[in-house]
Amino acid sequence: MKKLDSFFSILILFLSIQLISAQELYVGDNIEFYLKKDLAFTTSNTAVTVTSLGKFSLEAGNTWGSALEFVNGDVFAYGNGLTKLPTGNNGIYAPVIADHTGDIFASYINGPPTSGTNGTSVNAVSDVEYWQLTGNAIITLPWNANSNITNLVNNNGGVLNAVTIVGLNSGEWNLVSATQTNTVTGGLLNGSVTSDASTEVVLNDFGQFTFGIDNQIVLSTDDPFSITGINILSNPIKPTDNIRFSTAIVKNLNVTMFDITGKRLKYYSDIATINGIGTMSRKTLKSGVYFLKFQHEGKQVVKKIIIE
Repeated sequence: MKKLDSFFSILILFLSIQLISAQELYVGDNIEFYLKKDLAFTTSNTAVTVTSLGKFSLEAGNTWGSALEFVNGDVFAYGNGLTKLPTGNNGIYAPVIADHTGDIFASYINGPPTSGTNGTSVNAVSDVEYWQLTGNAIITLPWNANSNITNLVNNNGGVLNAVTIVGLNSGEWNLVSATQTNTVTGGLLNGSVTSDASTEVVLNDFGQFTFGIDNQIVLSTDDPFSITGINILSNPIKPTDNIRFSTAIVKNLNVTMFDITGKRLKYYSDIATINGIGTMSRKTLKSGVYFLKFQHEGKQVVKKIIIE
């Protein structure tokens, strides 16, 4: 077994037996609880409590953890492998799946992450929860109904596949993997996102991790459910003109405006059209290139406009 940090005065509960009787587990100061891989282990459907000076650790490859049995506190894994780190907080189970090279650490906070600016290709950042992670790994972060992914997605382009993992570095939230390389599974109420499967994330480069929106996916026009028949009129748009477009759609048409960096600027709800022409105000917009994402009954299309 790996030599343990000399900070602990160490009492190791090394579980080499095949079954442990059901019991609630508390890991106090200066104690390490070590769980071997493939060990049959239960806490009688209760969460493990770990103090700030205690340590709950796993052998790499461990898969222990559930919505009833997880760790309120820090979780460590020793070695290399695909490991579930059963983190949770405040009754919320939020495990990290890590395909890691070397030791890894994870903790979960059911509260708002630190405020920061959005970096390149980041359209928005969750304000619900975050993780702290160290090591080198391909990571998967889960969400559930408490994560409010519905609002994060619908308020920022409406594309579930745009959900990504972002990390805080020097006050800026950035993608932890290259744009459009994350993998999203599930739906708005339960799902997960995985970083680039071909490249480990250097987790130590970021102080916190949460969900964000990859604006390059939001702006992508490669959508099999694309709206047809929308055309921008008089483009480029003169300083005294509003934004006008032609369409056969007469109701339930919504439009989101983005700048060239993918930042969401405006949202126009249920735009009325008269004789096939829709109009949107361009008030306060500076000269430059913008993108309009039109959405109607589950379909969408992105159009580029130029403001003179």
